[in-house]
Formats: sequence, structure tokens, C-alpha cells
Amino acid sequence: MNVTEVLAKDLNREIKVVVPKNDIEDKLISKLEDLKKTIQLKGFRPGKVPITHLKRVFSDRVMPEVVEDIIKETSQKVIIDRNEKAAIQPKITFYEGKPSEEKEKEEIDKVIKLEKELSYKMTYEIMPEITLPKYESISVVKKIAEVTTEDIDESLLKISEENKSFTEKNDKEKAEVGDQVTIDFIGKIDGEVFEGGSANDAPLILGSGSFIPGFEDQLEGASKDKDLDIKVKFPDDYQVEQLAGKDAIFETKVKKIEKPTKTKIDNEFAKRLGFDDLKKLKDQINEQLEKDYESISRSNTKRNLLDKLDTLLKYNIPPTMVKDEFDNIWANYTKEITDSGQKIEDVIKDEKKTQKEYHGIAERRVRIGLFFNKVAEDESINVSDDEVNKSLFEQARKYPGQESEIIKLYQNNPNAMMQIKSPLIEEKVVDHILKLIKIKEEKVTRVQLLGHDHDHDHDHDHDHDHEHKSKPKKVVKKSKTNDIKKSVKKTKPVKSKK
Repeated sequence: MNVTEVLAKDLNREIKVVVPKNDIEDKLISKLEDLKKTIQLKGFRPGKVPITHLKRVFSDRVMPEVVEDIIKETSQKVIIDRNEKAAIQPKITFYEGKPSEEKEKEEIDKVIKLEKELSYKMTYEIMPEITLPKYESISVVKKIAEVTTEDIDESLLKISEENKSFTEKNDKEKAEVGDQVTIDFIGKIDGEVFEGGSANDAPLILGSGSFIPGFEDQLEGASKDKDLDIKVKFPDDYQVEQLAGKDAIFETKVKKIEKPTKTKIDNEFAKRLGFDDLKKLKDQINEQLEKDYESISRSNTKRNLLDKLDTLLKYNIPPTMVKDEFDNIWANYTKEITDSGQKIEDVIKDEKKTQKEYHGIAERRVRIGLFFNKVAEDESINVSDDEVNKSLFEQARKYPGQESEIIKLYQNNPNAMMQIKSPLIEEKVVDHILKLIKIKEEKVTRVQLLGHDHDHDHDHDHDHDHEHKSKPKKVVKKSKTNDIKKSVKKTKPVKSKK
């Protein structure tokens, strides 16, 4: 094998490889020798077919595999001998002139027919040399907030609002937004009752948006014992396909109307929620808030660390990796826009400027990702099967009723499993680095702790995407029932006691 370096600039490499005809023939004979042991041909005893005969009969069929094996072995050897690590799968070309599929085929056909040596060019990008920063020189601030009595009281108030008490209205009072009505209903399409569209004694808080659009509006102003026909149209993207876009009538009877009353936060309220007394409820709230604050504090600290690393990590990154990352981010962003029912041109006013911003995000993502991989490799940081499975099960639980299907989907897709594994390794790498750098704790209020923008406009999947400070116009998200990752609250089936 003859190897010639054609190009070595930055991370780009072009290498010419020539494999003599004799080496190809030797590989062919070796392959035929293996075939000879198992082939059965009329007129020959098993294992006694002459190689010359096998070559004449099977050469055309075996040679493509021989050439493929040679390319795989020699290209891998080239990279190993050069002590390089390819960032992408090398591109192999056989024709040295202007790119042409026809010419490529002609060249490889000549090799398969043993009319010439195997000559190809491999083009690839290598992984950069990553020099780790001096951790002792890195200093980040960790904001810490203590849970206050006011925080607990505010949480208690929210809990009480979510667990309202209701008292029944008198027969003359009509239903209004905020009231809870108890109803019986039977849903019909084209005069026929449909599955899941009927219920008895169903509680519904008007204005909650719990039922399909238009249903609750028609109950406003209703009185107790009133019978009414509620006419609605199921959303076009309704998750039950046979109901999507259909007009329906719900024969409804209002059995009870209750108005909300101010909930008294006392021991009885705590007992209704399953606690011994109000103190135990407050203790539980305090404990949960402490965990929440610590989680947010760590997230902010991690972000500060990544911002600091972004200024310290100075090395070239593979252009193809950046392009792939940008394409992925941009595709997700534009899909998010169209899924929300908006037009891309209405949201992205300056495409060139926005793409430049997202290209910067992609570069940072790749650079920090390569750094994390380097640290994980150097420090032998990995995750156990139990940790991966736990995370996988947590992911599957997001899709009630589809858990087994989701788990199988991930387990049968290595790339999908890497999406489960990579964030776990990343968190361990961050923990490792946080132990080595200087952390200055700063006591802040809850407002100051929560003041950092956690609600990002664009979902970039990983924590090290928090970098962009200027953002394109925010996408107005809408519920999408055919996407299991999004809320279906406003378009779920009418409640049923089935």
C-alpha cells in the first residue's frame, strides 16, 4: 500500500491511497479459500473445487466485497498510522477529475475486473488537540438563596388556590366563570353516540379549559337542572383521529352549580392534603423549596462555568460537526415555528442575522461538547447501566400508556440511547470540574436567584445551549395533540368516568 498526503491544513485532510493489483488478488484468493470450504458445486467433492475455477465463476460476485474490505482496512490503517482521530466518516473517491458518478463507477469497475490497482482519495476532518485549562485559575459565582417564611406562605397560597373549596349556589344563581358545575352529558356525532363522549356527575370548573374549545362557554349563564344541547367542533388536530374536525352535540344536564370560597389555610386544610397538621405541610414545602433552590443554583453555576470555559477553550473545531449541529438546531427552530401555526417569515425578520447567531450557538455547542468528551475520557467518567435505565424509564413515563413502546424505541436505536446517556455523563463531568475550580458563594434573595432567564425560547436539548443572550422573536407555542412531547390539555377527550 502506498500512502501520499495531499492536504493537511487545519483539521482538513486529504490522503491518496494506492493498493497494488497483487495485494487485491491476494485478498481475492483468501476470500475464495474461505468460500472453497463451504461451497458445493456439481462435479466436485466438498472442499476440492480448484481456486482457478472458483475465481472464474465467482470473481465478479466476490470482488465488490473484497474491494470494500480493502478500503475499510486500509483507510483505518492510514488514520491509525498517522496517529489521528477522524471527526467524521472519511469520504472515499476513486476518480481524480471533476466529480462524476459515472466516472466513479467506471474506475471502481476497472478495479473489480482486476484491470488496475485500487487508487482512492480519502477526505476527512480530524479531531482537534484539546488542551485542558488550568482549573485552579477558574472562578465562578454560586448564588445561594435561603427559604423564607414569605416563600412558604406564597407556596401555601398557590396550593390553596389549586385546591379550592366550593359551596353550592342557590337555585336562582347562574353559572359563571370560576364556578364548578356538575353535569351529565351524552356526546353525539350525526345523531350517533360516540365512545368516550358521555359521563355522569362530571365536575367542571368553567374557564379552566379542561374540555374541548367552546364547551365551557355555553355553560356560562346556565342554571341548576337546566337541559341544553352544547354544539362544538372537535379541533382538526384532535388526538382521536375519528373525531378530529367533526361537529358534535352534547346533550347536557346541569345538576349542581358551586361557587369558589376562600380556602382557610389551617390544620384542617393540611389534613385534606394528607398531612398531620399545618406545620408538617409547611415543613414539606420548605424541604421542597430548598431542593428547588439548590437545583436552580447549580444550574446557574453550571451556566457560569460554561460561559467561563467558552472564553478559555481556544481550538479549531471540525467544520462538518458545526454544520451538522447548526442544521439540527435550525431545523428544530423552524419546525417549532411552523408547529405553532406561525409563518417563518413572520417570526424571522432577518434570516441571515438569525442564522449567524445560531451558527455561533452551534460552534459553542460543538466546542464545549468536545471538551466534555475529552474530560470524560481522561478521567474515565462514565455512567452505569442502572443510571441509564433509570433515566430511560423517567423519559418513558412522560408518555403514559406508551411506556413499553418508548423504551423499545430507545433501546433499538443507538443514537437515541446516546441522547439518554450523554446528558448523564455531562452532569458528571460538570460535577468533576466544579470540584477543581474556585467557587465563590453569594447569598441572594429568591427573586435574584430566579432572575436568570430559564425559560428559553428555543429548545436546544443540552444545558450548554444557554449561551445566547440576544434572541430572535419568540415563538408562540400552541398545543399540538399529535406530538406526544407537547401538552394536550386543551384538546383532550371530554372527561368520562369510564
